[in-house]
Amino acid sequence: METALSIKELSFRYHEDLPLVLDHVSFNVYKGEWLAIAGHNGSGKSTLAKILNGLLLPQSGSVTIMDRELSEETIWDIRKDIGMVFQNPDNQFVGSTVQDDVAFGLENNGVSVEEMRKRIPEAIKLVNMEEFIEQEPHHLSGGQKQRVAIAGIIAAQPSIIVLDEATSMLDPSGRMEVLKTVRKLQEDKKITIISITHDLDEVAMADRVIVMNKGTVFAEGTPDEVFQLGPKLSDIGLDLPFAVKLSQALKNEGITMSKIHLTNEDLVDELWKLYSNK
Repeated sequence: METALSIKELSFRYHEDLPLVLDHVSFNVYKGEWLAIAGHNGSGKSTLAKILNGLLLPQSGSVTIMDRELSEETIWDIRKDIGMVFQNPDNQFVGSTVQDDVAFGLENNGVSVEEMRKRIPEAIKLVNMEEFIEQEPHHLSGGQKQRVAIAGIIAAQPSIIVLDEATSMLDPSGRMEVLKTVRKLQEDKKITIISITHDLDEVAMADRVIVMNKGTVFAEGTPDEVFQLGPKLSDIGLDLPFAVKLSQALKNEGITMSKIHLTNEDLVDELWKLYSNK
């Protein structure tokens, strides 16, 4: 697998008298994968997000994005490779309509009008928001707003999209709406996704997970591998997804399960199959 982003021995502290917020962190992100970075408040994941979007620079160690090391000299070029979707979509809107908002970032990047006319409808279609193209963003639901924010990022054609707690303010249906959009983009466009979150239901949808704790990498693996840590995750302030806990509880009660399910949909499907045949 080709590497899209590489972090080596990354350390950071906000003041010399304070402890390290990131303590010699190292990992790779591969092209086309969805990597979730999970952790409770204070684990270091928010500082890591700020470094990825260039708001902070490494104090030691290195961050290499698409073969370019992050520095004051490369930061503007690297920002073209990374698109950020933030927690509150209302803070990102500047256009009077969905179409205008998607156009804003392209105008700032000097994209020609001809190219914009091509990219804007394509990006809006990818997030299934064509019927809202002339609506004001502030009249949309939370999930729809985040899909518009993602469309604005897609139109800029970055190599990597970072979701920085992008679903934390959404209700369950809005959250699933956004996550399904992200999965479709990853599969159809082969975009590398990094989601920074404390929500393990979101983690369950990723290809691979890194769990942060006290500024270090606590665990790394597939969602299935990481969720097998069970109580160890609870000990560092993370709760297992409902589907995982219920799957385990049903198995403990003697109900034959093919596996421990990571999502509610998979669990419901298996239960339906089990009991529809009886």
